[in-house]
Amino acid sequence: MGFTSGGDEDVFASLVAAGKCDNVWAICMKEGSKSNGTITIGGVDERLSVGGKVNYVPDVGFGFHSVQVESITLTTSKSHIGKEKKQLMASLSNDIPVNSAAILDTGTNILLAPTNVMNSLQSSMCSDSSLSQCDALWKNECVELTKEEVDAYPSLTMNLDGTKLEMSSKDYLLLGSPLATKSDQYCLGIRDGGSAGGSGFIIGDTTMRNYYLVFDLAKKQIGWGPVSGNCGNVEAS
Repeated sequence: MGFTSGGDEDVFASLVAAGKCDNVWAICMKEGSKSNGTITIGGVDERLSVGGKVNYVPDVGFGFHSVQVESITLTTSKSHIGKEKKQLMASLSNDIPVNSAAILDTGTNILLAPTNVMNSLQSSMCSDSSLSQCDALWKNECVELTKEEVDAYPSLTMNLDGTKLEMSSKDYLLLGSPLATKSDQYCLGIRDGGSAGGSGFIIGDTTMRNYYLVFDLAKKQIGWGPVSGNCGNVEAS
């Protein structure tokens, strides 16, 4: 459809040029009773983020909408360790420096990361010997895991300019991937981006689905609001 191709003649740019709407659009992805998500054109619908809250960061992209990722934090799931160890692990949450711009692409369904970031994530995650089949997953093998084994994997937080993008283990360990050979296999939804987009760093749907994502093109900023239960349940208008 070429809704926002970045040129002056795509659908959205034509609406803005004709004075039909402000230069802002937004999207959320969440299965509901009416749809699998909602696109808003010309403004922000406060119903689609929890408490109507949206945090904005600069759009640092040229040609592609992008955000600057300062670091990625891995934090061990606290619900699967004892009280004393929980306190210890909280103090050992691992920060991985990134300092790179990540492209935002709703057409990418996983997280693509630069090679050096991939290596650091793998090393940090798989240093925990209690994680089942970690090495196999990072070799792009799809494996069978119990719910408890999935939950034991760390959460992943991308730290932007004062905003944090959260991914649980269920967001990056994908059940039902087309790469799996069995329906009960999990596959790693983090891949080496190579030179894709220049940096090899692309934030896709597995991260975006947790948020109401606002593209404020007029102010050249990107908004992130925790997605509410209304997404997918609003009537078309």
